[in-house]
Amino acid sequence: MKMKLSLMKMIRNSMGFTLFLACSLALSACVSPTAVEKPAVRVVVRQDNACVFLSDGTPTTWGAMVDALMHCDAVFIGETHDDAYGHALEAQLVGELITAWHGGALSIEMLERDEQKLTDQWLAGEIDSRQFAEQTKSESWAGKNSWVEWYQPVLDAAKLNGGVVIAANAPRKYVRMVSKEGMNSLPPVNSEERALFDTPSVQHLEYREDLRAVIVEMRQEDGQPTPVVSDEDLDRFLASQLIWDATMARSAANAREKFHVVHMAGCFHIDRSGATVAEFRALRPSDTVATVSLVASDSCEFDIHKDKSRATFVVYTKSGHQYDSASPSN
Repeated sequence: MKMKLSLMKMIRNSMGFTLFLACSLALSACVSPTAVEKPAVRVVVRQDNACVFLSDGTPTTWGAMVDALMHCDAVFIGETHDDAYGHALEAQLVGELITAWHGGALSIEMLERDEQKLTDQWLAGEIDSRQFAEQTKSESWAGKNSWVEWYQPVLDAAKLNGGVVIAANAPRKYVRMVSKEGMNSLPPVNSEERALFDTPSVQHLEYREDLRAVIVEMRQEDGQPTPVVSDEDLDRFLASQLIWDATMARSAANAREKFHVVHMAGCFHIDRSGATVAEFRALRPSDTVATVSLVASDSCEFDIHKDKSRATFVVYTKSGHQYDSASPSN
């Protein structure tokens, strides 16, 4: 399975390589705090029941949000990977944007650059969705059966509306290299492998401290009363995380040379102009960029302390929904 479903199962007492990779997976995942390992279930929601807010908490509508986003060059969606309602809305949003743009590119964290050939084969109808999931080893990307229930519908929304799909992320082997041995362990600049990943182009000082706070919080939840994260450990962890961010940003920026782009990733990469967004802005400073944060919430009351300035648009994915389907759809 390409990612872990529960944060706490991945955090342990040592700050060695295993912890770094685990934390990277955890932060990439942006899973809900109460996540459990259970089969993914596809649900049906109605977009008019979604609670949508501007960054300051002002209520708005789904239609107004889509109208604004369709005028952007690039849209970044931050998701909670195990939120079924978020995925249902995500598929609707991607489909509406690709339609409004008369094509476009869906760039996604869940596929890695060395899987682009398989992605193109799927788009061309040379392999079916089942073969695609099997060959990319994505069937249980965010939990059992999660690809067919949660991610395939988003890809289908792009394809059926004339879009292309970009396998945007860095292969995990390079992230592991950096986690274990630092940036100097990466293949040389003139290596063919360098086409499979990118390194950060800007500094991320606030991001660094955000990562420290997240690691400390997760380790406290794992039973350590006063966890300490050394600067050396944090820098290696940050470097590995930024490989993902820089690679996704460059993939989206490359796609922008031909298309409008909607990029989809875990919320930690996107929220509050996260590192993926910052890297993209550095690469394409003239582009009009907007962010959408899909927040799993049963309330339609905007949490000003938690969610203010989280994104251009904040969508509470469970708020006010009529739960049209409680069982997997066929």
